[in-house]
Amino acid sequence: MSDPRINKVLAAAKKFVDEGYTEGNDNDTIFGKWYGKEFNHQPWCAMFVSYCFDQGGAIKLIQAQSKKGFAGCNLGLSWFASKGMLVPVGDAQPGDIVFFDFDDNPKTSEHVGIVYVNQKILRTLVTFEGNTSVAGSQSNGGGCYKKKRPYTKVVAVARPWK
Repeated sequence: MSDPRINKVLAAAKKFVDEGYTEGNDNDTIFGKWYGKEFNHQPWCAMFVSYCFDQGGAIKLIQAQSKKGFAGCNLGLSWFASKGMLVPVGDAQPGDIVFFDFDDNPKTSEHVGIVYVNQKILRTLVTFEGNTSVAGSQSNGGGCYKKKRPYTKVVAVARPWK
């Protein structure tokens, strides 16, 4: 991919990971406040992704729910699927959006992040994610982290870059 915004989106996500950003009480985040007052204090992984795309100048590519992107995993996943933007997990590239299944229901997604590296030989994706944890809840964990996720936990990969 050659879109220069990809590096800007990744840099925005990496900044929060490097800073060790964590939520305040009851899912209070800058991402929820940015997305809309009524969305603060909600699970915020999708709003983290949307915020990073906004900071990277690419928000128009992911306007699944509003002009600010999407706030829910399944809503975002459905929108990307309806637009024909899904690619096989093995083809994931930096800047793609990855949807995860942590409750063993492959028809739904409980979490979303941004692909940083595809480790094809290891069948894992290295990602930047918000509202996850080091240990504990991976879909509502409270911080921004760089994660390694096996392909087996991936519901879908969306490529908004055209």
